[in-house]
Amino acid sequence: MTAIFWLLSLLPLPWAQALGALLGSSVARLPGRYGTRLQQNYLQAYPDSSSIQFREASRAAGRMVLEMPYFWMRENPMSRLDISPANFHETTDALLAQGKGLILLSPHLGGFELLGPLFAQYSPSTVLFKPPHQPWLRDWIERMRSRPNLAMAPATPRGVRMLVKALKRGETIGILPDQCPGGGEGDWAPFFGKPAYTMNLVQRLQAISGAPIVMVFAERLGASCAYHIHLKVLAEPLSTDRQVAAAHLNNQIEQLIARAPTQYLWGYNRYKRPRGA
Repeated sequence: MTAIFWLLSLLPLPWAQALGALLGSSVARLPGRYGTRLQQNYLQAYPDSSSIQFREASRAAGRMVLEMPYFWMRENPMSRLDISPANFHETTDALLAQGKGLILLSPHLGGFELLGPLFAQYSPSTVLFKPPHQPWLRDWIERMRSRPNLAMAPATPRGVRMLVKALKRGETIGILPDQCPGGGEGDWAPFFGKPAYTMNLVQRLQAISGAPIVMVFAERLGASCAYHIHLKVLAEPLSTDRQVAAAHLNNQIEQLIARAPTQYLWGYNRYKRPRGA
């Protein structure tokens, strides 16, 4: 697998995105759960969308997948990117100066894989990831995605401790807030009008640390190396009521997705019911 990822990482990013668009479009047309789920989830959120928008959503999912080798395997994947606005990090720098750490939340939207390496350029960062069941694959992903100033924390008690320690050091942590948690680790809250099991980890981490929360989205500008960074600082702490906090979190994710609906990973099983939930 390392060899395959390494070969794909050699592709210029626009080539990888073009190949990914072809892959995403092809897989979405195949019979099976993925294509059905992609269409159902997209229409759940945007029932009046056109077939053109749906096809673009399937292509964007493929681009997202083929961007992974580029951002995981290259020593300096940021060097050839066109990031706008150039001063995007001034907002997060000011929040980090408060000394409570920073919680960055980015859903499966746009070029989310670049955000870890990108923000690690300005602050030591720890990013949460959901580990596969196979130990060798979990270790491989953790090794591939780690780099100087960027640590990967598995979604396990050990990983949560890593996040808490990073916040206490005044550093940045990154979380995919639309990742479906395990049973007992979330609450049901509306997501585009349908109940979705939503993590309560973000609320707990903010309660422990007092860290500010920033919603972030790297919008892909065409099939190129250009991305626009959208940032939104949550003005108030999350509610101490877990269900209220979960609903507010999902609402913020919906607002972020609305900026570029076709760039969300609609094929992700966001509405699944984990065992014990």
